[in-house]
Amino acid sequence: MQHGVHAVRDRTDAELIQQCLDGHSEAWDVLVHRYSRLIYSIPFKWGLQREDAKEIFQSVWLDCFQELHSLRDIDRLQAWLVRIAIRKCYRFSTSKRSRPEDVEIVETDHASEDPSEGLIERLDREQLIRMSIAKLTERCQQVIKALFFEDPFPGYATIAARLGLSSNSIGFTRDRCLERLGKLLEELGYEH
Repeated sequence: MQHGVHAVRDRTDAELIQQCLDGHSEAWDVLVHRYSRLIYSIPFKWGLQREDAKEIFQSVWLDCFQELHSLRDIDRLQAWLVRIAIRKCYRFSTSKRSRPEDVEIVETDHASEDPSEGLIERLDREQLIRMSIAKLTERCQQVIKALFFEDPFPGYATIAARLGLSSNSIGFTRDRCLERLGKLLEELGYEH
């Protein structure tokens, strides 16, 4: 079974979409997992609260589930999901601000911005980074996450101990992992 799950995870968006349309629930699970962090991050970028973000997240996936059959350009799934999430954030923040009791609570000026281009590009880059990190070996994933995502920074000695390495070899391991990450990002078309 484990082998089958990995085989589904390695499929392209187009293959997963077709399997979703054919009723394969594991393909749907993989698709949601692949984009969950991206979609969940959008409401936070709009300054919304955790409960609101959860509601928007669920609403985006419900729309996706209901409208997946109408997606014409399956290679643009990520952009489509981002647009849905941005529209929902915009509507949500606009409706919250139109209620007098919420005007003071919600302080965001996103409604007056054009949310599409800059945000979509930044979210695309973030998703490419997440996808690239997911393709690294488990050891490299641990190194990258510890170096760039843990707060506070655990220190090289702690990272080395977690991985069963000597403190002297962590720099070499870090460099090798960063080099591999850079190649993966390049393969996916990442532009800085």
